[in-house]
Amino acid sequence: MSRRLNILVATTAMVVSLLLAAPSSAANQTAEQLSYIAQDKSNSRSERIEALEQLASFPSQSALIAVARGLKDNHHDIREASVRATAPYQLTHRWRLLSPLMDDLVLDVRMAVAENLVVDYVEMNAVQRRQFDPLFDDWASTLILEDSEASMMALAQGYLYIRDYDVARNVYGKLIEGSEGGVDAWIGIAESYRLNQQDEQALAVINEALIAYPNEPSLLYAKSLTLVRLNKPHQAAQSMNSAAKIAKTNSQYWYVNGVLQEAYDKQLALSSLKKAYQISGQPEQLYAVCDFKIRHSDNKAEVCLMQLEKIAPPHVVANLRSRIEQRDVVTN
Repeated sequence: MSRRLNILVATTAMVVSLLLAAPSSAANQTAEQLSYIAQDKSNSRSERIEALEQLASFPSQSALIAVARGLKDNHHDIREASVRATAPYQLTHRWRLLSPLMDDLVLDVRMAVAENLVVDYVEMNAVQRRQFDPLFDDWASTLILEDSEASMMALAQGYLYIRDYDVARNVYGKLIEGSEGGVDAWIGIAESYRLNQQDEQALAVINEALIAYPNEPSLLYAKSLTLVRLNKPHQAAQSMNSAAKIAKTNSQYWYVNGVLQEAYDKQLALSSLKKAYQISGQPEQLYAVCDFKIRHSDNKAEVCLMQLEKIAPPHVVANLRSRIEQRDVVTN
């Protein structure tokens, strides 16, 4: 693993802790309001379904209770919406809630369960897989019968989840042959090689796709990450810079570009991190700017912290400020 990727992993870990450190009271209030709407049977079904769909963005104890009750509702569309609302929870909770619906009388509900659980197929134990596999087969057959671009893309992704990479590549390949799927199908094939730890093959696929889509930022982004895994950080940085400049307003691209450019062009790295925050306004990306300034002894690091403390938990800012006092700088 390259030094740049180590930095990326470390920064991402801090980002996660920053996001989880201080749950928003407004978010909790929203979750409670939506949970009430979802459970109130005097509301129209459309109102309840809309509330359930929004609850997927506000995981909480109250939301989980509302979803659990919705899964037992007499109306199949409420049950289906409730299945989708379980998406943010761990497999342990989702399996307990959703496995009874594998035998639901309504096909749409069973298919929603399959689509929900297949994402964590690799985490299932042997008993769970034996119970889930017939449902996956039914889901796959339904998608094949539908025979649309969307259903075939979903099918290919499903085969990636269950690690049947050859079948996934076959589905993606047929989409490409039929001029369907576009860039996403190419990326799907590359992803199948990445998941199988075949990064050289993944890179070859991405390069082939770039012949057809030479200015597609998502391909350049995927190429950059593949080059990182192949321990070619300079080439990775070049590809990521191209992706960010073409995409223009993708904050994630600019953030990763900032991480990768640090070893080669510190000014470009800092400007990329700043641009990421300017686009997104997300506290974790302002954190990355402050972190960079501290490590490079920027005399405006304290100013950055003053801005960060308006939107980040106090203990996060205090930790960064202590690093300034300890002269936490980059060591080459």
